[in-house]
Amino acid sequence: MQIGDHVEKMVFTVTDIGPEDAIIGLDWLPTARDTGVRPTARRRSPKSKWLVIGACRSKVLPDLEPEEDPTEVEWNETDLIEAWEQGITLPGAPQLFVAAGHTYSQLFAEEEIKKKVVKTAEESVPKQYHEFLKVFSKEASERLPERKLYNHAIELVPGYSMFHSKVYPLSNNEQEELDKFLKEQLAKGYIWESKSPISSSFFFIKKKKGTLRPVQDYRRLNTITVKNRYPLPLIAEMVDKLCSATLFTKFDVRWGYNNIRIKAGDEWKAAFVTNRGLYKPLVMFFSLTNSPATFQAMMNDIFHDLIIGGKVLVYLDDILVFSTNQEEHDKVTREVLRRLRDNDLFLKPEKCEWNVPKVDYVGYVFGGDEVAMDPAKLKGINEWLVPRNKKDVQKFRGFSNFYRRFIKDFAKILRPLDRLTGNDP
Repeated sequence: MQIGDHVEKMVFTVTDIGPEDAIIGLDWLPTARDTGVRPTARRRSPKSKWLVIGACRSKVLPDLEPEEDPTEVEWNETDLIEAWEQGITLPGAPQLFVAAGHTYSQLFAEEEIKKKVVKTAEESVPKQYHEFLKVFSKEASERLPERKLYNHAIELVPGYSMFHSKVYPLSNNEQEELDKFLKEQLAKGYIWESKSPISSSFFFIKKKKGTLRPVQDYRRLNTITVKNRYPLPLIAEMVDKLCSATLFTKFDVRWGYNNIRIKAGDEWKAAFVTNRGLYKPLVMFFSLTNSPATFQAMMNDIFHDLIIGGKVLVYLDDILVFSTNQEEHDKVTREVLRRLRDNDLFLKPEKCEWNVPKVDYVGYVFGGDEVAMDPAKLKGINEWLVPRNKKDVQKFRGFSNFYRRFIKDFAKILRPLDRLTGNDP
């Protein structure tokens, strides 16, 4: 590796992490000081354990505790001018630029998605269900949901302190997306301008399709929110119920959590700040700590008898109809669509799968009298980086435990890892 006049031999792991030239651990800094090399960027947060060498077109935010300041980045004027001339977004300047970059795998995924032919709802939905076409209408779904029994309350712990967050500067592309997001959300009535004494930060992350997803950083709010312990479905139980099914229809609820209103009077607590102003949401957003519990409770209530009767599974916004004969399957599918319509919920036609013999759901592939592991997750296990500390071992141990039912003598095989963590003598 050569940086300026400094040359040294180093062992690197080669991987498709994105456009950075190299990522070096902070334990290399003493070497940098001894040789007189000044790194391009230095991250001082104790949670950050890496250093980026070279121009940064994209970056990944480290996990930060709410009290930590993610803006501890040092740039000089030369860095900023050169970056501006090259059209590069730098993390910081002087605050943090949350650049929604991409990896090479995302680029490949984007290209594959572009090749797919987009069908209309009329073309995608089987004709026998066309009486429910409104359920698949994007236009009809862009409404402010009515207040229901499922309104999302944000209860704060006693003695909480007010807080405010910094504005994240955005790249030109992100600025355009922010303006578009605010215009759409205001038009639908999902957000209002606010004068809240609390503010959470706002930034973007890049989705698989290459589009930018807006994110409200509610970590500080979540730490002072009373937790709702309503449970999500147990994956193991869902797997057992699907083993004998031969027909599947899968639905994806459009707008997800946005279908639930925030309890009247609690909206100010979820206010978020942008370089265009301060806004409060009237609907539930993704990052709120109790959003999954609130949404799952609503879905369980709507489809209670169908879930208890072993005809439907619901995991958050993913609905699965499963059967062993076509007549029953059509009947249950029609009933699910009716309840969605009656409860003002909508579906994405492009994500629906109708009457298929095999389906991927909650990390598994079901069909043909067998249950298999999702190939994408298997790839993740096969390409897992070598653990370097106890915490890394625990992460791998926890993830692999998801598939213990498929591996004979699983506990015996994993015992060496348990010894590494001190959980096995």
